This record gives sequence, structure tokens and C-alpha cells, in this order.
Amino acid sequence: ASGGATGRTVVKVTAGQFFWSLSPGQVPAGTRVRFDVTSVDVNHGFGLYDPHGHLIGSVQAMPGYHNDLDLDLSQPGVYQIRCLEYCGLNHATMDASFTVSGR
Repeated sequence: ASGGATGRTVVKVTAGQFFWSLSPGQVPAGTRVRFDVTSVDVNHGFGLYDPHGHLIGSVQAMPGYHNDLDLDLSQPGVYQIRCLEYCGLNHATMDASFTVSGR
């Protein structure tokens, strides 16, 4: 089901051993976001945690594919990104952050 990204801010997410690249890396609170997730090497698991540490969404990052994760981010703060798929020796250190700024 592809409803298109209408009304959503697309955040391009690229995974690789052992990093996350997000562009843009920040959106204003209240933004309807579409995370467009891919990988440059092996499968990774994109997991997004809200500022309280709750997992609010996850999707596979796969080489040669783009998977979408649509979320409405209303709460300002720093969101953590962790890899949820074992991807190699430094898997446990593969994290990043994404900021939702106040209105």
C-alpha cells in the first residue's frame, strides 16, 4: 500500500557497518515524517526510540531496497536510533540520534 509521501517530510536514512546517516537530522515537533531507509552493505534494523526510551518504530534497512517508516513526531527531544539486526562485530555500538525541536 503506497499512499505516497504527501504531507510528510522525507528523512533519508542510510545504514552501513557501523553507522547511521540521516538527512535531515532534525525536524520540528508535529512533523509527519517518512523515514526512507536503505543500507549500503548488509541488513540492518532501524529502530527509533522516543526521548523516554520507548521503541516507537522499526523497519529493515536492506541493500538495494528502500523501506518506508511513517511516524508522526509530536514530542520534542532527542530520539535514539539503534540497530536491531545483528550486522557484525561492532553492531552494539551502531547508534545515532535524531532531534525533534520544540515549536
